[in-house]
Amino acid sequence: MTGRQRIGSAAEAVADERIQAFGVILTTTSLLERLLGTAMERDSGLSHPMFEVLLLVGATPGGVPMGELSRRLVLTSGGATRLVDRMVEAGLVARERSRGDKRVQMVTLTPVGEAKLVEAAQRHADQLDRHVFGVLAPERLAAVVSGLDELGGHVSDALPPLG
Repeated sequence: MTGRQRIGSAAEAVADERIQAFGVILTTTSLLERLLGTAMERDSGLSHPMFEVLLLVGATPGGVPMGELSRRLVLTSGGATRLVDRMVEAGLVARERSRGDKRVQMVTLTPVGEAKLVEAAQRHADQLDRHVFGVLAPERLAAVVSGLDELGGHVSDALPPLG
């Protein structure tokens, strides 16, 4: 890739390797989200954000504070609240005040949520095997994941917090 060249025309903008590479990242991410998110909703009845909440809460038996969920999911506090409200209504998670700080709401996994997480995770893993792990050679996939993880860390640090 070329570095730090000035763009002086529309043709140069279209041909710029940096812009093309970023387009590949965004397009592939959007296509994967559409393909795998649709499969998850069809097969498990969960949206991808709901699945992410179940994963985060399932990894923390004592529960996850609402603020942390919001930050980890890159949602506004209102967006996280609406998502968790729907999940509470569906019986997937419970929300209660923290014992240590009554101002903090903790989200925990219910038995129904745990069963749904296990079911959805197996189906999702099957789809990932088919559309990701079965497509790229292991060493190429490892390089892609490592690079995206490094890039994600940088972007996360560079972003201002959501309100």
